Amino acid sequence: MVMVFLTLALFSFKEEVFLEKGVVASIALADEKQEYTESIATRIFTFEDVFTETDIPVTFTNATTLKNSPNEDGKNLKNVVKYDTATLIGTNDFTYWKIKYDGRIYYVDRNCITSSTEEVAALKRATYNNDWYGPVLNSRLGTVQGPTGKETYYNLDMSGVIAIMRRCGNNEIYWIREDGVKMLGDYVMVAANLNLYPRGSLVECSLGIGIVCDTGGFASRNPTQLDIAVNW
Repeated sequence: MVMVFLTLALFSFKEEVFLEKGVVASIALADEKQEYTESIATRIFTFEDVFTETDIPVTFTNATTLKNSPNEDGKNLKNVVKYDTATLIGTNDFTYWKIKYDGRIYYVDRNCITSSTEEVAALKRATYNNDWYGPVLNSRLGTVQGPTGKETYYNLDMSGVIAIMRRCGNNEIYWIREDGVKMLGDYVMVAANLNLYPRGSLVECSLGIGIVCDTGGFASRNPTQLDIAVNW
């Protein structure tokens, strides 16, 4: 009887030791796993913040947001528009690269910038009306019947018109396309009847998609006419 009791006690003791060792091993494994995970996170964060220095002009290929740190969780600091430019000053294998914009350092998604002049040119060529097979307004023709109606052109200082558009909330880049058409972002600047097409309206013309920025005396005579801003 005594032997049976001693055997049971010994077995119970061994079981407790085994369980205790198992618990300790599990805790140690969990700690090791947590430490490894934290180490990975630390390394990722650290590597994201390490850059190869560069000094390359780049163009924004679409509107995007600049951040205060090189990761998705970074704070959004500034919105920029398509075709604006910056200087790329740091690259790595991660998503967010370091740029200098308006004299300050920011981080931007690398997929939103390009240093390729060919890529920028292709984006700008896409602003033409490639779906229109009728006559296209030019300095020789002077006037055509476009997809919306009569089209003419004018060449004036656009600073006042742009100021009005800025007050309306439009911050797109003003530029002149290779064919001489004045643009706001991807849109051809046009004057139109504001009762029919309020400022900021998009309307198709022979030269692309127009954005209504201005009006003129023609609007009362021909309500559907578009007067297109050019530097001809």
